[in-house]
Formats: sequence, C-alpha cells, structure tokens
Amino acid sequence: MMKTNNWITGIIAGFLFISCNDLLDIDPADRMTQANIQEMVKKNPEEVLEPMVTSLVSQVHGYGTGSVNDRNLSVLHIRLNFMGNDVVKVKTGWLDEDYRMRDWRTQISPIVPLFWRNYYTYIFYANQILAAIPEDLDLSVAGDGNRAIMKYKATALTLRAFSYTGLMWLYQNDYLHGGKEKAGVPLYTTTTNVAQGRASSTEVWELVMNDATEAVRLFKATDNYLTENRTDVDGSVASVVLARAALTLGEWQTAISAASDVIDAYPDLFDETEYTTLGFSLLDKETIFGHEYSSATSKGQSSFSGWMNIYSEGGYGGSQQTSWLAIDQRLYDQIPETDYRKKNFVGEPFEFIYPNNQPVTVDKYVQTKFATTTIRDQTAYNQDEIYMRASEMYLVKAEAEARSGSDAAAQNTLYQLVSKRDPAYVQSARTGDALLEEIRLHRRIELWAEAGHEFYDNKRWHIGVDRVSSANHIEKVQLEAGKFTLQIPLETEINYNPNITEADQNPL
Repeated sequence: MMKTNNWITGIIAGFLFISCNDLLDIDPADRMTQANIQEMVKKNPEEVLEPMVTSLVSQVHGYGTGSVNDRNLSVLHIRLNFMGNDVVKVKTGWLDEDYRMRDWRTQISPIVPLFWRNYYTYIFYANQILAAIPEDLDLSVAGDGNRAIMKYKATALTLRAFSYTGLMWLYQNDYLHGGKEKAGVPLYTTTTNVAQGRASSTEVWELVMNDATEAVRLFKATDNYLTENRTDVDGSVASVVLARAALTLGEWQTAISAASDVIDAYPDLFDETEYTTLGFSLLDKETIFGHEYSSATSKGQSSFSGWMNIYSEGGYGGSQQTSWLAIDQRLYDQIPETDYRKKNFVGEPFEFIYPNNQPVTVDKYVQTKFATTTIRDQTAYNQDEIYMRASEMYLVKAEAEARSGSDAAAQNTLYQLVSKRDPAYVQSARTGDALLEEIRLHRRIELWAEAGHEFYDNKRWHIGVDRVSSANHIEKVQLEAGKFTLQIPLETEINYNPNITEADQNPL
C-alpha cells in the first residue's frame, strides 16, 4: 500500500462534501497557485503527488458519514444486489425497501444521491491530481524523471474512468439499448468551479475509454501493470475498467484484449477451499483489487463483511440477522452438484452457535459465500474485501468473443473458468444466443452478490426482474427491462445546478 504522507492533504481535506457542485466550488488558488504546485511536481513528484493519490485511493477503500448502510461503495453495491432476481433477502430489517423495489429510483429516493456523491468525490480527487501534473511534461516514454508522475497520472485516470463508468451504468439507460442517443452525466475533467450540464452519453464514454486506455499504457510503460499489493490501483485494475467499458459499448475486440491482459497476469484462480471457506476475503491469487483490514481502517458494522458474514457476532449480516441473504432457488437448481460453487449456499438446514452461545438455524439456500470463521476476528467483522477478481475477465472475454461471432474461442474461454469450478464440466458446443445464455448463467453463479454485477448485467442484457416463480423470494416483484435507470438526484444536484433542470431529468 502507498505510504501515508500528509504534506499536501491539507489542500484537499476540505473538499469532501455531499454535493458534486459543492466539491467543484472549492478553489485551491487561495492557498497555493496551480503553477506553484506544478513547479513542485517537477522538482519532487513523490512529495506532492503520492499523498494526493493516497487520499484518492483511500476514498474508495474508506467510508464517509451517514447511516451504516450507505457509508461506502461496497455496501452500496450490496443494496444494488437486492434489486434483481438472484439475491433473496431472508430476514426483515435493514434494506427492506431496496429489496421491495418501491420508488427506489426516483429523484427523491434515499439511494439515488449516494452513488452520485461517491463517484463525483472520486472524480474530484482525480482531477486535482491531474491538474497538478504540468502539461509540458513528456510522458510518452518512461525515464528517471517522469516515471513516478506517469504512475500517479495512471491511477487518477483509472479511478476517473471507473467513476464515470459507474455513473453511466446507473444514471442512463444501457448504451446498446437506447442510452447511446441520450444525455449522460455532467462531465468534469478539470478543477473548474463552473457547474456543468449533462454531456452526451457518447462524450462521457469517450472520456472513459480514453482515460482507461491511457492508464493501461502508462502503467505498462512504468512496469506497474501488476504490483504486489492488491490494495493498490495498478495496470490490471485499469484493464478491468477498460474491459467493462468496452463490453458496455460493444467494442468487442478491445474487451477481449483488455480481459486477456488481466487473465495473463493472474494465472491462478481460487481453489475449492479458498472459494468455499474463506468468505471471499483472500487478497491473493485472482484478487485484482481489494481492501485490507487494519485497526486504523476498520469500518466496523459498516463493512462489507458486517453485512455479509453470517458467522459474525454482532454484524447486521451475522447474529443480528437483518441482512441475511440467500440465492434464488431457480438459480441454485441450475448449479450442478459437481460444481463446488454450489457449496457456497446451504443445501440442508443446520444449526450454528455464535461465540456468545446464541444458536441460530441456517436454512436452505442461505449464502455462506461471504461467511468465514477462519480469518481475522469473527466477532468484529474485520475481514478483507475483494472489489475485482480475474474470474470476471474470463466471462467478459467469453461474452465479447461470442458477440463478435467467435463461438469456438468463447467456448474455450468459458471452459478455462468453469472447468476449474466443476471438474465434470464439458466444454460447451453451444453457439449464438444459446452460448450467450450459458455465459450469462455462469456470470450469475460466479459473480453472485459481488459488486452489484447482477444489477448492471440486467441493464446491459436488457433483462427485467421477475420473481413470481421463485420458491423462496418473499417479495414477488416484477419489473420490465429498461426500468433500472436512476433519476438525477434532486436535493444534491438539480436544486443546486442551474444547468440541469427538471426538463433534463431521466423519465421514470
């Protein structure tokens, strides 16, 4: 992990506010001119840029103020997982409204401003770093004088692209299902304090692709494509961002190339023990990017494991039982018995006793994917968190190959992943839509309840929510495809941005 240095963090310490426009109204010139900062960067880039980059990455790893269910991006993605077909909320309590999907995407919904706030915060921090880098520096080739600057710039570009990707996934229709012709989100590439209107979708996605592509180039040029610490942003993280964006845009060859780079960098996937007993908290092997717990960075009950580890005493997803999750019976039934991924879900009810001697019955279908008693302290929900895994890239590559007409290549790529999970798996002979459906099935199984994947995938595949035929869904929600776009938040954006009015709002 990058070392902590607080020299310049004072320049940006006051910038984290709820409204994106509040952030953009801050002018650092009253403390130090941009020219001063850029001159210092030329003389000592590590002294200036490293603490700024550390602050940016810490925003992704950390959590802010607010309620326990909205302080960090990992938990917000848990809430997205409730808004689909494959995740069942077993117990009533926290996050019930997300699961019921009632008025959840309106401009006054409590969840709508949360992603907006987080992603624009990351963008602001990234733009601060990019503004500090002199434009007259030659970053085409790495040398002793610019190697560090290239690495820092790549980190900022990666997280800016990551953030705009998240915003576009949430606040506009899928690009290939009507979103291309519609408005995107406000586009900020500098530290200007001028509020922006909605840029076009094509403009925002062009920035994402350019940022991610350049980030990959810079990381490779500085030998930082794959760093040792999984909490760092490196070239493999940038490639994931690029692959995801390319898949969204239908740029199949770019998606294949970016995903292949990641696969080559991470040859070892989790084995059965690691996959089924460690609660997806192993920052090794196929983990690309994640958060490492320490006493200084503990998120307490607001952590991902606080919501997801059913074995944790005191956690919302543990002994409090307010966010226990299960897999939809319909998906569970499609997982072969020979596939060890099925072991992450309860096949037969059993009794578990918490350290305080509180017994509880764990029913069929309840997830143990994120449950562990073997790492850290189970009573304190202090687990590491995985944000990105290499397994996703096999699925991205296979889908892009299939959509580009390379069925044989897609069959082989899918086999490389699934045969690791199921020794009885036979390479698919399916083609066309049938092959795509098989790839989607394995995305649902492999990435179950991770990083909001099902929500984003349903938008990208143009699939609705239909829980009616599920044996274990409590809320039998039905929602047609295309009805997953959040409105622009009213209180934190429309009411304060003169360039976005109700006329610019996303329809319901």
